[in-house]
Amino acid sequence: MINKKERPIDDWQLWSVKKDFFFEMEDWKQGTDSKEAKEPKKLECLFSTDSLSGYGLDLVFELVKEAWFDGIDLAIWKNFDSRKIDYVKKLSEKYELPIKVIQTSDNLNDKEINRAIDLCYELGADTITINAPKFFNFKAFSFITDNVLRRRKEHKSIHFAIINPEDSSVFALPIPKFRFSNMVEIVKKYLCYIGLDISNLDSDAFESDFLRKMKDFLPYLAVIYFSDKSKVGEWHILPGDGVLKLSSFLKKLKEYGYNRYISTKINISKTDLSDSEKVKLIIKKSRKYLQENYEELELD
Repeated sequence: MINKKERPIDDWQLWSVKKDFFFEMEDWKQGTDSKEAKEPKKLECLFSTDSLSGYGLDLVFELVKEAWFDGIDLAIWKNFDSRKIDYVKKLSEKYELPIKVIQTSDNLNDKEINRAIDLCYELGADTITINAPKFFNFKAFSFITDNVLRRRKEHKSIHFAIINPEDSSVFALPIPKFRFSNMVEIVKKYLCYIGLDISNLDSDAFESDFLRKMKDFLPYLAVIYFSDKSKVGEWHILPGDGVLKLSSFLKKLKEYGYNRYISTKINISKTDLSDSEKVKLIIKKSRKYLQENYEELELD
């Protein structure tokens, strides 16, 4: 279990915690004499392979490369081949697409986390994101809370992040649907980074709480999972096709100098998945949205 001596102060206002209180935020502490200080790291646009469930990994890499993404967020439970280190490395070199993030399932166990760590070292990835278990999956929840802090200590070069689940909030909920139901809890109680899935946030919380306090959360975001949300609550739809204020979100990211990863994660229907040419257009459209609303955005 988490060592009580290492718990941060028991204050549920995130911004009351001093920056770097329990994290080694190397990306946010760049020395003035370092190369990075002269050439700041830029945000990288990734594509999450769990968007293409059922596709062979070779085809996934091909489509992502054609859409000009910067790298891959590898969901290792979606495709058996994604756990084969030599094969993934060969694809990464063939398509010149680096693996930046290893994404684990919502049923995490010892075997899966060990494989994720091995993949990080062999492929050069620096982040592991963990899909939060469903509310009644006590076994996976206990495994995460009992083991992730120890793994983080043993592997300091890896960012361990928990992805906020569906209908999660920024702050505490009176009757939480999930045990990892809010972002402050992930950071302060479980001492993890956040894999922020903005489509999973409650729409009102995204606009009223997160956008307003966004700057305070940025040091704790390892990855941002990027997609939109419909009026009727459909998750992970194409950016720009829903109701979330994504352009305002991206503008703030650029203003505040966020310099880690945005990973596009979208649900593609089985009908569309049966047509690889249509899938290619969908992926390119998602990449174009980031290009137009972030990369080509000129700040005042």
